[in-house]
Amino acid sequence: MIADRAYDKERSYRPGELVEGRFDDLTNPPGIMALKLYELMFREAGAALAEDRWHSIDVATINSEPGMRHFTKRELVDLFKELSGAVMEYRSGTKIMVGSLLSIAEIEAEDGPAVARWKFGEAFRHIAQGSDYWAIIDRSTALSMTSRYAMRLHEMIALRANLSHKASEVFTLLDLRARFGVPKGKLVTWNSLNQKAVQPAVEEVNRLSRFAVSAVPKKRGRIVVGVEIFWSVRTHAAEIEGEPVASQPSLFVVASDEASSEAPKAPRTRAARKPASDTAVSAKPRQRRSKADAAPPPLAAFPSEGSLHYTAWAEPARRQLPQPTPDLGVVADAFRRWAKGRKMALDHRDILQIFETWCGKYQVRP
Repeated sequence: MIADRAYDKERSYRPGELVEGRFDDLTNPPGIMALKLYELMFREAGAALAEDRWHSIDVATINSEPGMRHFTKRELVDLFKELSGAVMEYRSGTKIMVGSLLSIAEIEAEDGPAVARWKFGEAFRHIAQGSDYWAIIDRSTALSMTSRYAMRLHEMIALRANLSHKASEVFTLLDLRARFGVPKGKLVTWNSLNQKAVQPAVEEVNRLSRFAVSAVPKKRGRIVVGVEIFWSVRTHAAEIEGEPVASQPSLFVVASDEASSEAPKAPRTRAARKPASDTAVSAKPRQRRSKADAAPPPLAAFPSEGSLHYTAWAEPARRQLPQPTPDLGVVADAFRRWAKGRKMALDHRDILQIFETWCGKYQVRP
């Protein structure tokens, strides 16, 4: 699967069993930066993912990736320790397997160009070798995530997005905590899990990815015992880029006191609610504005990391940049360096105008 799609540099192909893996009640599961490093390791290993061999990546390559930052060797060692300590529970056929993500990792300690090397864990390799279903992960989206919970939810939806017979699935709270990697003893109540993990993860996946996701608590009596997650794939570019995702009526999270054990009601959003004055008097029919007349989305601050690909900044970038449009991750990093060199804040009050002017002068270097 990976070898056949080696030409696709924008996506990675993850064995489904690995995506469905659960963190084994860890006190300190891998953080978001460790999981991003894990994504880069997938990419570097390629079709040799299941082989019992050393894989390697230059530290400079890690530090240059959008969504990553400049790591010291010591910091990278700590990230590898997070991954090495992650014991995962996998389902393989009728068996449940337990194993570590990595069996060994090393980084050159001497001065000069540094290289990180590692071997994947035996259980990891065994499952990858025999997998027959795969998740398609958008690399730029994965590297743009800011939380472990959003990263894991994105992987779960990517695995299920192309299923023709279902568009939702119910997860028990225990199962969801294990999949998300909630630390042992944390977020033990539904309200804390919902506020700190579920809602932020849903909002971030909706904002950054090609998926529309919602989550509805499932009750037994008055007690929340699970969460039903709904998903769909947004295929129209305007649904993903250039417009605030909050305006999409299909994206919502129902608070626990609005949930029931019945099927969810039609999605409700704040955008759909009318002001009180609309209910008091008869209003004139509203004329639907064309997209060209619609007010542009608020762009208060330029993203501090990651690509512009799934953000509202993509449209002004494409409008002003030379054609064909350069890679938006490269453009974003170049603009951040340019702004830093001039000691200009990314939330400058005229940042949009400055960015558009900068894009108009952008030159692609051979």
